[in-house]
Amino acid sequence: MSHAKKIVETTRSYLGLGVEVGKAALQAVYVPTEKLTEERFANWIGDALVGQSIQYHEGFLLLDRSESGSGLGTKERNRLHSVARRAWIACELGLVHLFSLKVADGHYRYIAIRSSSKLTPPEIRARLRKTNASTTVETPETTH
Repeated sequence: MSHAKKIVETTRSYLGLGVEVGKAALQAVYVPTEKLTEERFANWIGDALVGQSIQYHEGFLLLDRSESGSGLGTKERNRLHSVARRAWIACELGLVHLFSLKVADGHYRYIAIRSSSKLTPPEIRARLRKTNASTTVETPETTH
């Protein structure tokens, strides 16, 4: 975990946030105690202060999302796909920076760090919801 802290501090410094940007910069990467859902991740993005970070997955994201290579069930794979997709959309909107930290071969920690934005939390949530509606991914359960 200390290695992750050093990477986050270096990244914050590189992004111009410094490592002394209030309490947010001094906190470790937040690791939710329950599996992160797309909704909870979007809420975290809206509530997080610049420089705060969250681990949104641990494992091997590409393999874990794969129908043929994952040991996860369909429901869990769909949850993970939704969270990963939301992370990518938030990154494209400039709301977070995404990083992966190698733990071991084929094992990574996926981290999102809240970036600065002129948007208010309600505006952030509205943009994430709007983007969500226009980027719905069809799964086998939703295809007719």
